[in-house]
Amino acid sequence: MIRIQSKRQCCGCTACMQSCPARCIQMVTDPEGFRYPQADEALCLNCGVCEQVCPILTPPHVQATPPDAWGAAASSDALRLKSSSGGVFGVLARHILEKGGVVYGAAFDDRHRLRHIAIEAPEQLHMLMGSKYLQSDIGDCFPQIKAHLQEGRTVLFSGTACQAAGLRKFLGQEDPDLIILDVLCHGVPSPEVWSTYLSYRESQAESAAETVSFRSKRNGWRNFSLELGFANGETYCESMRTDLYMQLFLENIILRPSCHDCRFKDLNRPSDLTIGDFWGVENVLPELSDDKGISLVLAHTPKGRALLEEVGCQLRRIPTDAQTALPPCADSRRSVPMHPGRGSFFRAFAKGAPVSQWASFLKPSLLLRIRGKLLRLLRR
Repeated sequence: MIRIQSKRQCCGCTACMQSCPARCIQMVTDPEGFRYPQADEALCLNCGVCEQVCPILTPPHVQATPPDAWGAAASSDALRLKSSSGGVFGVLARHILEKGGVVYGAAFDDRHRLRHIAIEAPEQLHMLMGSKYLQSDIGDCFPQIKAHLQEGRTVLFSGTACQAAGLRKFLGQEDPDLIILDVLCHGVPSPEVWSTYLSYRESQAESAAETVSFRSKRNGWRNFSLELGFANGETYCESMRTDLYMQLFLENIILRPSCHDCRFKDLNRPSDLTIGDFWGVENVLPELSDDKGISLVLAHTPKGRALLEEVGCQLRRIPTDAQTALPPCADSRRSVPMHPGRGSFFRAFAKGAPVSQWASFLKPSLLLRIRGKLLRLLRR
């Protein structure tokens, strides 16, 4: 039976819940807003399936050879500008849909909560495009994917590396019709923190939010912004450096505990392809640097490489060295450190601290301020 001894040891992939033959596991939200498996001991068969499919307890196999790497962007500028980075996911997903396949990814529902869904038509693709900085609810996607594969349909699944690992373990074996794509990830924030913050912004605008973009390119790709469009016609648009939610995210205050001990951040991953922003492209492949968005693409398997070849001229690709493009110091290669104010923030959040007080947790503690002052004095 699955038992969570430490919250750092659960990434919330839900493979255990979706594999349980007795259906005795449910995902329960904790005071921080993250979901964890909870088993009903009275119904448990003690079969051990939940432990066998847990990607942290029994990690999936990954390729040992270094991945091939490219800097890439969609040939279509229109598609690229609608995307968070270079539009590679849009190109790959459209190709799968046009072949009659199914694409799974994270989309907002009508309350702007993030859930994994399946789409089967190109006109639905916009729902899955763009980065969303919070943890998605996988729901029952894994058995749905298994059913599609049994029907002989091609499936493209996109998610974080831990979700990719969970799907691998759930299925248990390789399927030639499944392509797993993971996205380079800093970490996943609390869905409840996001919902509270969005409600605050709606109250400030005195209107419901209709559109959400975590990666608006209004001020360029490098200086991306959180942009909200409201029903009354108002727009909120603040840079990642000034928006409160983005600051809490990038300062590692509102991330899931397992993100500070991530088992899946490496060059070699449990997926066929990895995509993400190619930060530093101006130093590695300056000919691609135009501030419209460039993707870094890593191919781990022959299936991943074959899919890239299939889309051909729809992508502009230039090969690069994976280690150079994604060095060990990158946040997508290592677990990010936990902010010293994280515990204080979530204790206050659980007690209903208003959003107007959240910025105070970005400030270093008195002890850290004193330590910093002493270090500066010593340097002098």
